[in-house]
Amino acid sequence: MTLSLPGLGELAPVDGAPDGVECWTTTSGGAVVAVLVEEPSTVDDLDPGFIVSVLDDRETLVARARAAVADALGAAESVEDPEFTFHAGRDWVIRFTGCANSELGVLVVFEGDSVVEVDDLADAEE
Repeated sequence: MTLSLPGLGELAPVDGAPDGVECWTTTSGGAVVAVLVEEPSTVDDLDPGFIVSVLDDRETLVARARAAVADALGAAESVEDPEFTFHAGRDWVIRFTGCANSELGVLVVFEGDSVVEVDDLADAEE
């Protein structure tokens, strides 16, 4: 099922999502944008206005995420190629896929416009 969200247009479904999870993707301003809905949430729990507001303010929020990575992992960590993932409500993440010291990337978790966690995904594999 294709998902259409005001301000984003049509998002393509992602095949192979785990049971209880629906996922759609699109691009916005050259960045990958994913929207995930995990049971018991439904598509009706998404906040398209919030998602669009984050994407409209992406430069500020990416800079905030980069600063959080520098604080958490050291100023030498270079992070590029942000991808945005949104969930129901106002929690969302930026995953930097281009990282000098992490093959899997670095995840920055937001609640609204505040960073609440930084996670080097390479550490999760160990």
